[in-house]
Amino acid sequence: MGLKIAVAGKGGSGKTTVSVLLAGVLAREGQRVLLVDLDSDPNLGAALGVPADRAVPLVHRSDLVAERTGSTGEPGGMFILNPRVSDIAEKYALTVSDRISLLPVGTIERAGEGCFCPQTAFVRALVKRLILEKDESLILDLEAGLESFGRSVVEGLDLLLVVVEPGMRSVDTARRILEMAPGLGVRTVRVVANKMRPDTVGPLKRRMSEAGIPIGLSIAYSEELALRDLRSEPVLDWVDAGFEEEVRALIPAQGTAGR
Repeated sequence: MGLKIAVAGKGGSGKTTVSVLLAGVLAREGQRVLLVDLDSDPNLGAALGVPADRAVPLVHRSDLVAERTGSTGEPGGMFILNPRVSDIAEKYALTVSDRISLLPVGTIERAGEGCFCPQTAFVRALVKRLILEKDESLILDLEAGLESFGRSVVEGLDLLLVVVEPGMRSVDTARRILEMAPGLGVRTVRVVANKMRPDTVGPLKRRMSEAGIPIGLSIAYSEELALRDLRSEPVLDWVDAGFEEEVRALIPAQGTAGR
């Protein structure tokens, strides 16, 4: 059965790369995968090789948000809290491969817009109503930091992956996310240690242990990945054998839990 998975972490930790690599693993396992970009700085399209002019976030389509929420666009105006969104994925998802699709959603960006607005109502309704068919999984590339958790976008997930890169700011963000996750009904949480070099493995594990954070999966630092990022090249065909093995060991247990 398909899974609902979210990938979270500090900005720059590599959560978008992890989302794409995870989609590749699931696709090779025979799953169809819908990747949903919920970041206010969307990069999932670029990591998948989708041109920027095709991957315009849905929240930037003011006509669509207004149509579905009844919003006039005026600050403080009335809008529908539970807009109709059941057809959004079918109409707006972009085909990346025969098994992987991208839904570029985005999130609110403007300062002073508040924690709840027509765009947020649209996004929350969309995420809650995305229906998975057999052998179809959903991966949410969340907004950096903790915003998605404050809006309860991630309630009821099968799996939450929290990405950590070597650095205490990343570790602190992960710790705060892990503190919030139990109240959101997430079945399983795993930490992904990303950009791991031989000289950083020991220090990062010690600092994470001190913060009470266990490492669940890991991805080695790759010069090739760094260069692809610099060149804005896709990473879907890149494989980290260790990460893939860890994901394959985790997924079967998730796919049958509570089903």
